[in-house]
Amino acid sequence: MKYGRYEIMGELGKGSMGVIYRAHDPQIDRVVALKVLRPDRVISEEFVQRFLKEAKAIGRLSHPSIVTVYDIGRDLGTIYIAMEFLEGSSLDGIIQKKRFNLEEIVDLGVKVAEALDYAHQLMIVHRDIKPGNIVLTPKGQPKITDFGIAHIEDPSAAQQTQAGEILGTPSYMSPEQVMGQPVDGRSDLYSLGVILYELSTGVRPFRGNNMAATFRSITQDAPVEPAKQDPSVSPALSELIMKSLNKISDKRFQTGKAMAEALKSCLKKEEPVALPQEPSKEKLKHRSLFLFIALVVITMAGGLIYYFWPKPPVPPPVPPPPIIQALLKVDSVPSGAQVFLNGASKGETPLKLELPMGDYKFRLSLHDYHDWEAQLQLDEEGEVPLLIPLMPLVEGGS
Repeated sequence: MKYGRYEIMGELGKGSMGVIYRAHDPQIDRVVALKVLRPDRVISEEFVQRFLKEAKAIGRLSHPSIVTVYDIGRDLGTIYIAMEFLEGSSLDGIIQKKRFNLEEIVDLGVKVAEALDYAHQLMIVHRDIKPGNIVLTPKGQPKITDFGIAHIEDPSAAQQTQAGEILGTPSYMSPEQVMGQPVDGRSDLYSLGVILYELSTGVRPFRGNNMAATFRSITQDAPVEPAKQDPSVSPALSELIMKSLNKISDKRFQTGKAMAEALKSCLKKEEPVALPQEPSKEKLKHRSLFLFIALVVITMAGGLIYYFWPKPPVPPPVPPPPIIQALLKVDSVPSGAQVFLNGASKGETPLKLELPMGDYKFRLSLHDYHDWEAQLQLDEEGEVPLLIPLMPLVEGGS
C-alpha cells in the first residue's frame, strides 16, 4: 500500500483523527513516520486547503527539540504528513517506570521551553503539550511531536474564538482552554508546568473521576505545592512550577525563554558561608580602644577637610535615556480590521504604531471574519511590518 511515493511498512498507532504508519521514502531511501487522516475527517475542499497551508507553516519549523516535518500531500481521498521517524519512547510511558531527578527535570524542561519559545515567535501554538506528545531519544533528547497538528486537524479549530471548541488533553489543558477561550503561547507553557509537576511529584496537579470534575479542578482548585506534595522537591523548582500553573495567564511566564532561564537557575547552589572564629575578650578590649581612637581622629580630619576643601561645581542634571521604540506597520487582508493592543482599541488597518520594546497581545477583528490573535515580542528598534490574512467565517465570505 502506498500514499504518494511513500510505501507503508507497518502501523505505529491510531488516533481519533487518523493512523500513523512506518513508511519508506524511496526517493531518498529513508524511513519516515507517515500520519494519514481518516477520509471521513476530510470534510471539505476549504478544510483541505487550510490543512495544507498550515501544515506547510509547521514544516518550516527547524529545532532540535521539535520533530521535523518533511512533506505534506494528498492521495487516496485523504491527506498525509511525512515526519521524522524517531527511535525512542514517549514521555508518558517513561513516567510510569521511573522518577526523574532535579537535573533531569531541569534539562528536559529547558529544552522543551526553548523549543516552544522558538515556535511561538513564529506564531505557532501547539495546543496539546502532554507527555504523549514528547518523545525521548536514546540520548535523552526530547522531541515534541504533532506540533500544531491538533489545531489543523480539527475542522472547528478555526472557529475557536466564536464556537468555544475545546482542544487538548484534559489533564494538561490550561484554564483558558477548558473555558473555550482564545489561547496563545502561555497556554503551552502552562501545560509544560503540569508536566514538570508530574515529573517532580509523581502525580498530576489536577485530577477528577471524570472530565467534568477534572475541568472544575483546573479552573477552580489551587494545586498542592510540589515541595509540600513531596519534601524532596527543590523549593526553587516548586516555586517555578506554581508560577507556571497560575490560572491568570498574565501572571505566568510570558515566554518560553523566560521559563527556560528560570529553570536553569534552579540548579544554582548557594555557597556555604564560613563562620568567623570568636575572638578572645582581651583582643576585643584592645580592638575596641583602637577603633574608638581611630573614629575620633577620622571625625576630626573629616571636619577639617570639609571646611577647607574647595567645593566642586554642581553638575547639571543628566537627562533620562531615550525610550527605544519600534514602528509597527499593521495591515490585514482585507483591510479595515479593528486592531486591539493589550485589549485597547488602536484603530483600523492599515495602521502604524510606535511602541516601546516589550511583549504585546494583538487582536484583529473584522465583521464576517474570524478574529486573529497573537503574542508579539518587539525586541529590535526599527520598522516591523505585520500583514495578517483573515479567514472568512463561511466559504465565500467577505
